[in-house]
Amino acid sequence: MGLLSGNRITAIFFDIGGVLLKIHPERTLQYLSDCTDVSVDEIEKRFPMDAHDEYEKGHLSNKEWFIAFKNALPQSCFLKESDFWHAWQLLLGKEKRAVQLLKTLCGTYSIWLLSNTNSKHLQEEIKKRYSFPNFIDGAVYSFNVGYRKPEENIYRIATDNAKTLPQNCIFIDDQLENAQAAIRIGFIGIHFSSYKQLKADLLKNGIII
Repeated sequence: MGLLSGNRITAIFFDIGGVLLKIHPERTLQYLSDCTDVSVDEIEKRFPMDAHDEYEKGHLSNKEWFIAFKNALPQSCFLKESDFWHAWQLLLGKEKRAVQLLKTLCGTYSIWLLSNTNSKHLQEEIKKRYSFPNFIDGAVYSFNVGYRKPEENIYRIATDNAKTLPQNCIFIDDQLENAQAAIRIGFIGIHFSSYKQLKADLLKNGIII
């Protein structure tokens, strides 16, 4: 299929966490706290964000991410790897109502995922526990392409993979900066806050639901 031009929307990209899935960092943090006797506040303060970003870009293996996290905690604590991955699993909650919109739209539009995520969540959780991967035409995951939202390259890779142009696309994300980055390169960006708001914004942009 050649590149589509003009302003007709043909592809809709969905973020996963916060849009299609409920996310529960509080469960992850509490479980880690229970395992290590380190307070939730201290774990939050010491969370190795730079290493996490590298992990989600595919630059760290699962083992390297665990070690980076463990090393960020007080040296006196003992965190077992099995406990860490169980806590990591607890981050992902139930599907949200927006999945119903995705299911409705997939018969008319090309539906894609565009997500900052990691191989552990994708292979062991998302593909096994949820229905929404059954309704998509493709996906762009940060750990596969080496970029994370809101880096503009990940949006360009997304349109290239979907064989379309930004002006033919809508991107939906619960993080405002990620939606704004998509807008800067030509997408219609929707900052997700609720099912009702998303449905109204899609209708306002001429999407048939």
